[in-house]
Amino acid sequence: MLLATGHARLDLADDEVVRLNDACDSRIRVVEGFVWITIEGDRQDVVLGAGDSYVVDTSDTVTVSALRGAAAVSVHEGSGVVHCGRSSDRAHPSAAEMRRAALPSRLRGLLTRVSLSSVALA
Repeated sequence: MLLATGHARLDLADDEVVRLNDACDSRIRVVEGFVWITIEGDRQDVVLGAGDSYVVDTSDTVTVSALRGAAAVSVHEGSGVVHCGRSSDRAHPSAAEMRRAALPSRLRGLLTRVSLSSVALA
């Protein structure tokens, strides 16, 4: 489904999922229940309860799912908190880019789990 509006309320059943594309600078506010927010390529998920909100700081796909029962969220685009131009247009990296840069690369993560004893046994 394509939803093209500046504001929307989404009523989600237990474990129901919605994906938001190009939602940078949108504010997701939980009206009822609990939601789990996952951003594609970001390992830090966010869990919010009623009254909490989250401003999307990336153009990556955002997945919002109801957690532990039904939930309702409102989505408002253009919160004015985050500049959402392309990386090359910005003077500074976005918060999402900084979070990803702070995390070890997948290869480095794999290498840190390899010990000398496991290499010698192989």
